[in-house]
Amino acid sequence: MLEMNEKIPLPPPRVKIWRYMFIVLAWVFFAFIIVQVSLAGLGLFVNGEHWELHRTLAHYFAWIPVGMLVLSFLGKLPVHLRWICLGLYLMIVAQFLTVIYSSHLGILSALHPVIALFLSWGSLSTVKHSHNLGGKKV
Repeated sequence: MLEMNEKIPLPPPRVKIWRYMFIVLAWVFFAFIIVQVSLAGLGLFVNGEHWELHRTLAHYFAWIPVGMLVLSFLGKLPVHLRWICLGLYLMIVAQFLTVIYSSHLGILSALHPVIALFLSWGSLSTVKHSHNLGGKKV
């Protein structure tokens, strides 16, 4: 345990840069999730033309958790954040699978919005945990 007068060592500058990049990607991913859910709602309740944007936007942000996973190693982040990033990516894969195989999955295709809820929670959790990375806590 640290004494009151001991200094907490700061990470090297390059590690801090990777960590800040991780924080930025975490926020970008969270924003994309919010936009995706909003587009799904617009497509369902307002105008069906929004479904195309909902569908194509997913292809752009699907790889963000992979980038976050890479940055988690470069930034020497805690293991639980690495697991969350992997989980986010696997949930996105599950989202694609529920759409691609919806005719074969039957009732299991209803997991698509449930997985979206977990993606929202996981991305918010990542943002929350990542804010301890910039300074002295890790």
